[in-house]
Amino acid sequence: MVINPNSTNNGFTQKEMLVMILDGQEKINERIDSLHEKVNTKISRQEFTGWFVGVAALTALVNQLM
Repeated sequence: MVINPNSTNNGFTQKEMLVMILDGQEKINERIDSLHEKVNTKISRQEFTGWFVGVAALTALVNQLM
C-alpha cells in the first residue's frame, strides 16, 4: 500500500517539514541563549546575601577596632 506523502503531511514534503523543524529549533535556541544572557547578568539572591554578610562583618570589625 502506497500512501501519498502530501496527504499525511498537510501538503508539505518531508524535506519541507524538516526545514521548518530546523528553523523552529534555531529560534528556540536563540531564545534560550537570550534567556541565559539575561539570567547571567542578574545578581543572584545567594550572591547578594554573601556580599551583604561580608560587608556587615567588615563593618562590625571596623567598629570594634575604633
